[in-house]
Amino acid sequence: MYRLMDTAIIEWKEKVNTYSLHTKFPTLLACDVATKISLDGKWLCLDKNEMIYLSAGKIAKLEKANHQVVHLYIVSFQMYSLTEENADLLLYRVDHKQLPAHGSIASVETLSYRAVTLLQELVGELDLGEQHFHSRQNFLLEEILHLFIQALKPYKEKVDLIMREALAYINRHYDQNLNRSQLAELMGFNPSYFSRLFQQQIGRSFSNHLMRVRIDKAKMYLLSTDATLNEIARKVGYTDGLYLSRKFKQIVGVSPSEYRYRPKPRRIVAFQYSGDLLALGIQPIAAPFTPWEVSPLIHRELSGTIDLEQDRTHQLEKMDIDLIIVPEYLYYCPGKLEKLEQLAPILVLPWNQLDRLEEVKLIGKILGCEAEATMWVEHYQSITHTAAAKLEFIIQPHETVGLYEVWEDHTICIWNTTARATYNLYNGLKLTPPPRIQQEVLEVNSHLFIEENILSNYAANHMFVVLTEDYYQDFPNKLLKHKAWKQLLEDPTRNIYPIKLNDFWCNDGLTLEKQLSIMLEKLYNH
Repeated sequence: MYRLMDTAIIEWKEKVNTYSLHTKFPTLLACDVATKISLDGKWLCLDKNEMIYLSAGKIAKLEKANHQVVHLYIVSFQMYSLTEENADLLLYRVDHKQLPAHGSIASVETLSYRAVTLLQELVGELDLGEQHFHSRQNFLLEEILHLFIQALKPYKEKVDLIMREALAYINRHYDQNLNRSQLAELMGFNPSYFSRLFQQQIGRSFSNHLMRVRIDKAKMYLLSTDATLNEIARKVGYTDGLYLSRKFKQIVGVSPSEYRYRPKPRRIVAFQYSGDLLALGIQPIAAPFTPWEVSPLIHRELSGTIDLEQDRTHQLEKMDIDLIIVPEYLYYCPGKLEKLEQLAPILVLPWNQLDRLEEVKLIGKILGCEAEATMWVEHYQSITHTAAAKLEFIIQPHETVGLYEVWEDHTICIWNTTARATYNLYNGLKLTPPPRIQQEVLEVNSHLFIEENILSNYAANHMFVVLTEDYYQDFPNKLLKHKAWKQLLEDPTRNIYPIKLNDFWCNDGLTLEKQLSIMLEKLYNH
């Protein structure tokens, strides 16, 4: 937890060439011209639009090159960790272990311009003495620190993150009047540099990629709706159907109407979505059997399906394929979609966005299997309705249920209903989440990542815990070594149910149904 301690704008007079800064608290510093800084006898250069972190209790000597007025923007803060919690007390102590090294500089090449403007905004605000104002200050501080720490990461890691954010933004806003300059500004780059970076990382120019996404969405609408071409054009960000028709034929090779009335595909390769296809009674002819693409829970139903895990495209070259279904995250793999398109038509589908049952219905419409989709959805709902009635005698009305994934660095991930079969708990069985999961995950439809020391704030009476194989096999011994988990495991009001990550990585269609059986068995046995 961060708390803002002080802010200041220091006007460094033109006739004064040196300035000494004493830091009582951890501090972020920026200036409006290039400045030299001496830290522990070592000289560093801080350029305009860069930011430096100074540890508490340090002295920094600043020196400017020219006789000019310099403005220093200074933000001091404190960082705390929760160390004790009971019904009447939350005890936080100062904790600087997670802060950057003294003298860390976020350079102009890696630091988002937004971080500098937020810092200037924060130090320029007046303290109005109101609670909502302090909340806003701390919110700004947290965002500044997040951007600063991201900027300290290795350049390639930062670029990867920014490009993923840019692609995700395009996936959400392709239907709007989106342009390169607008997206570059949002990502913190000037347009020309962003354009070169985009081409380098994605393998397509921004304009070509946006066109690709819009045509892919048009394909989906053509196969899954009865919308007119003009209606689809507006859905994907074009002004009229004629323009869409020209672009569509240029990219796909056939007109939109020809594409819409093609024979329904049956020989399908699935990169993801195998569980959805099985729910429709369709077995893909090939799929990668990695656990994040196909759950081991449905391996038996995929007997005879070719496993593409080892050498994907080489095996596909020898196959007769009607359609390849891929998730939109493959946009980030340069040349991947183009290579697959040489083998068969491809269809790009939303990933980690749709209601689990709506995803089955969507694929059912695309493949002409609407009746099968409706039948499976009704089957799933019948199971959950019957199970929910039985659970009324097991889970008390005041009790809550949650799902938590433990990562190797002991971060806890609390997923929304698009991942790890959380859908079964809240949408299927209508169980009650803890209040903070309801507010911070479900209501905002976002995943949440928390540290172990605040896990108790999100803990439920019934806790499904997703574990890697080694943690699962040694449950609960490895978790007992961590204070937060030890307290929960020893709490008689908590019930902890371990589940395997590999089994719960995917949660599509038939996979979701099999995961439901595992979860119900654990609750019934309790």
